[in-house]
Amino acid sequence: MLSLLITAPLLARGFVVSYDMVFVPNLSVRLDLFGVSTAMPRAVPSDVVVAVLDDVLGGQLLNKLVLVAIPLLAGLGMTLLWREMRLGGALPGAAAVTLYVWNPFVAERLRLGAWALLLGYAALPWLVRSAIRLRRGEGWAGFVLASAACALTASGGVTGLFVGGLVLLWPERAKRLWPLGAAVLLNAPWLIAGLTHSGPATDAASVTAFAARDEGYGGTLPTLLTLGGVWNADVVPGNRGELIPLVLALVMLVMSLAGVVLCWQQDRLTGALVMAAGAALLTGLAGALLPGAFGEVVAHVPGAGLFRDGQRYLGPLVLLESIGFGVAVAALQRRVRLGWVIGTTAVLVPIAALPTLVGGPGLHLSHYPDDWSQARQAVKGRFIPWPFEAYRAPSWNARRPVLDPMPRYFAPSSIVPDELIVGGRRLGGEDPQAAAVAGAVRAAIRDGTDPTPVLLQQGVGWIAVDREAGGPAPETLMRGLTKEFTGPTVAVYRLPGTPAPQQRPAWRTVLVLTAWLAAGATLLAALVSLARRCYSSVHLTGRGQSSWDR
Repeated sequence: MLSLLITAPLLARGFVVSYDMVFVPNLSVRLDLFGVSTAMPRAVPSDVVVAVLDDVLGGQLLNKLVLVAIPLLAGLGMTLLWREMRLGGALPGAAAVTLYVWNPFVAERLRLGAWALLLGYAALPWLVRSAIRLRRGEGWAGFVLASAACALTASGGVTGLFVGGLVLLWPERAKRLWPLGAAVLLNAPWLIAGLTHSGPATDAASVTAFAARDEGYGGTLPTLLTLGGVWNADVVPGNRGELIPLVLALVMLVMSLAGVVLCWQQDRLTGALVMAAGAALLTGLAGALLPGAFGEVVAHVPGAGLFRDGQRYLGPLVLLESIGFGVAVAALQRRVRLGWVIGTTAVLVPIAALPTLVGGPGLHLSHYPDDWSQARQAVKGRFIPWPFEAYRAPSWNARRPVLDPMPRYFAPSSIVPDELIVGGRRLGGEDPQAAAVAGAVRAAIRDGTDPTPVLLQQGVGWIAVDREAGGPAPETLMRGLTKEFTGPTVAVYRLPGTPAPQQRPAWRTVLVLTAWLAAGATLLAALVSLARRCYSSVHLTGRGQSSWDR
């Protein structure tokens, strides 16, 4: 029901694109998607997963399935975890589920288009449940599959490894830890691609730009504790900070904290969840409390840029508060008459505190212009989008911001602009090829120099122009362009000359693809084990023995 309340209006024909959520009719499987290009592997392995699945389902249907899967899997996972931990009855469990599905973190990240991160968030209760079962010596496949869902993004993978590792090691380590090693292998594609990336360091100014913000709750700390604080003010639900939502949020927070104390007394593994939530909270606070020091770390420590947007790691805190909220509701039910009234009210409180999540938090349906499919046929080689900026606000998306879809929509690979403008400040990117192209284009605009030689040197032979995005037309800056296609919203040009062949270090390509093979083999082994277990359960049930007897 919660899934339908959030997504029902978005299931009609059309694509839901918003900020980083960019689904296209058909994302081609290309080598650069695996993380062997010069770009930072921020969409590894999620882009490859999308490219494979949309060949089967189509991009539009996959877009819908992802939107439904986020709240559905989060709710089902929390339901099973609640039953596994045996913390209370059905209504307190439903209250915990509602808070985990329906909260500002989900609303803000959904509006930002962080679908892969949210799928990892939805997998967290599954991961904790499977880790608890693994401690008892039960099946490992569930732990590995939940880890795979977390590993769709680097930040989700880090969160999954941390939470799963804590549960397996707390307070004494589980008998079998090798599934944790399998989870590391599942994260190998983005991990190896990131470690072998040789681009510029992360801009230290990005720490301040992506720091968690106060949303009217008396500071960054209470904002994070009430499960908000995203860096982008434009995606914050409109009622955040208003009196009634503020009061309800504080009531839920007090109940959650009280419930965590009670839960600690009932279940020794709660300590692992408290540790994970504490680390998540500190990560979220780092950019706001220590911007200078954290900026130096991000600029000089390889991989530290992964933590510049600390609020995106808030999942373990949401998980702990949801469990605590349910435990507090169960305790109240035991102490008052008409406990069902308390339980029913608690189930509705998260929805009352955030009614704007109904129908999706600011998400809308859009349709790609008809001429894009024609332009896709016209682009025959490596290209750059024009203007060379990361985000657009196109008319076909009602002028709502979205990461430029052209690099995904068109079949050939492209150099993707990775400089971001946040709060009016341009942040440096991490791809040396993108930096070279951006510098050449800016020099052309400023000095009138032709950027064609630089583009050809970077392997670019084509330009795809968003005609609605403004900026100077490419033919005013470059000589000898051949117009291959022009439509109402997009035009395609071919550069004069022969693009230089792309040079990829063979050792890096081998390492990255080996990581993919290791991750794929690990995932396949888990799927086979799960299938065999399901077959055995069905077989034994057919012979009159319940699968629970096993």
